[in-house]
Amino acid sequence: MKGAERLIFLGWLLTGTLCQGGVEGTVCTNPPRNTSVSVIPSGEVLEGSSVTLTCSSDANPPGISYRWYSVRVGDTRSTGYGPVLRTKIWADNTHFYCEAKNKCGAHNSTITKVTVWYGPKTMSVSITPSGPVFDGAMVILTCSSNGNPPVSSFTWYSVKGDQATRLGVGTRLETSVSAEVHQFYCEGRNDHGGQNSTLIEVVVQYPPRNTSVSVNSSGPVLKGSSVTLTCISDANPPVSSYNWYSVDESETRSVIGVEQMYTVANVHGNTQYFCIAKNQHGSDNSTTLQLDIQYPPRNTSVSVSPSDSVLEDSSVTLTCSSDANPPVTSYRWYSVREGKEDYVASGQKLIQATMNVIDGREYYCKAQNHHGEDQSMTASMEFAPQISSSSRCLHSGSQVSCTCDSHANPAPLVQWRLSGRHVNHSTATAIREEPLGRIGLRSTLTIRQSQEDTPTALCLSSNSQGSASLQLCVTSTGYQMLSLLVGAGAGAAGMLLLCVVTCVIARRLHAKTTWDLKPEDITELILTDWTLSQEEDSLYASKSTLTGHPRANGANGKGTRGVNPDLHGPQPTDPPGGLHYKPPPIGPPNCDHVPLQHSSLDTTTTWIEG
Repeated sequence: MKGAERLIFLGWLLTGTLCQGGVEGTVCTNPPRNTSVSVIPSGEVLEGSSVTLTCSSDANPPGISYRWYSVRVGDTRSTGYGPVLRTKIWADNTHFYCEAKNKCGAHNSTITKVTVWYGPKTMSVSITPSGPVFDGAMVILTCSSNGNPPVSSFTWYSVKGDQATRLGVGTRLETSVSAEVHQFYCEGRNDHGGQNSTLIEVVVQYPPRNTSVSVNSSGPVLKGSSVTLTCISDANPPVSSYNWYSVDESETRSVIGVEQMYTVANVHGNTQYFCIAKNQHGSDNSTTLQLDIQYPPRNTSVSVSPSDSVLEDSSVTLTCSSDANPPVTSYRWYSVREGKEDYVASGQKLIQATMNVIDGREYYCKAQNHHGEDQSMTASMEFAPQISSSSRCLHSGSQVSCTCDSHANPAPLVQWRLSGRHVNHSTATAIREEPLGRIGLRSTLTIRQSQEDTPTALCLSSNSQGSASLQLCVTSTGYQMLSLLVGAGAGAAGMLLLCVVTCVIARRLHAKTTWDLKPEDITELILTDWTLSQEEDSLYASKSTLTGHPRANGANGKGTRGVNPDLHGPQPTDPPGGLHYKPPPIGPPNCDHVPLQHSSLDTTTTWIEG
């Protein structure tokens, strides 16, 4: 060791000997002792109040430093310096001590506890049993707290949604739990306040509930598009399986899927959907879902009112009906005749004040919404047969040709009778038919017989709406000129006879106030009128027919609608399903030529000059 090093070592030894108490150059006789802490105020304090802590100790030399510590569970922290510490007291910070230190050493005080009053803290709830329970089971709830003074009252509450319901008081509560009520808390109170425990939830298991179907599209669905359906259900444990069903219009159910989501690729019709959710505790069905499927008008049709037979010039209402979603926004009406279409009007109803049924006009409508339009089939007016006044009989030689023109909708069925007997097509009585437009029919009856035989021809026309008949008198065209000559001669003779009679009456006027004509004279007068009438090309009816049938002229001026009143029970000559007609008496018809307003809906006798 060198000289300098030896000198330093000796100096260090000397210093250690002189400073035995830690004070350089001074002898330490008394390190800190009897260290203690005093508290002001000395009694209990409320949590959050301030207290003054004072540290005192005996030591020599007196130059001492002080340090403060707080003690918590498992943790000691320095809280300040100096003989006095001013601090706030909390429930978890009530234990303190101080350290006194001088040059000779250090000494700690004992731990001083400050008594503090506080409300309930660290509220907690325990559950028995602690595991999951089934819906409706009973559980025991226990509430605990560390308030000072101890908690004096406990109150229990259940929570459903955002609403709390008071259940009872006490540290323990036995109650039932369900899927709806399974959350609880307790409230503890003492003289210094109260506190609620945290919300505790009992694990309740239950089968699926509140099952419903949601659609990925919130609005209407266009027909033919695709939609995705999702089955939603509340269950604990969660749903383990799903089943999808479709329900058609006949209430038939079909399984269509087994996943939580199902996609309908092409929506159409009135199909409904629902799902079933299952777990280990049970299953639940959703309500059926009817998709709001929108589509353009379809199944468009026209209805006619009145629905039965329509009279000529009567009022008719046509109604357009269509299935559409959203509903039809506009209707348009068109008429069709002989292939030509004409726009008529708009609106769901079309009212024709005077309907001309014979012209054969048909109607249809178009229905439209914002998805498209649809057109109905054409509709025509149905009416009972009407026999045209152009119907006639012509007698030429040994052949009689009778033509009957009839219009009706549905198309009429025309039958012939001769002197009350039904006539079929044969070599002696040929019947030929040809259409007159869409709703007309012309039936021609050709008869081969002698000139002396003049039968009475009856045309019968019928359809589902009613019937009409027209009776025709037939005369020989071979005697027309002879009849005219005889009529002219008879007329001249009648005029001469009238002059003679007038003179005789004038001479005998003073002896008679009245005079009578002989039957022969009356016959001559009538014959003259009859003969003159042959020069007119008019339509006549038999007096006997008019007398026997008061309605032949048409009591209302239009004739009778429907089946003719002269069509009675079945006759031996009627064909199966044919018209039932009561034939007139056998014999030559009495054609006295009274002009008649012809009605196609009545049985009348008509005279046609050949």
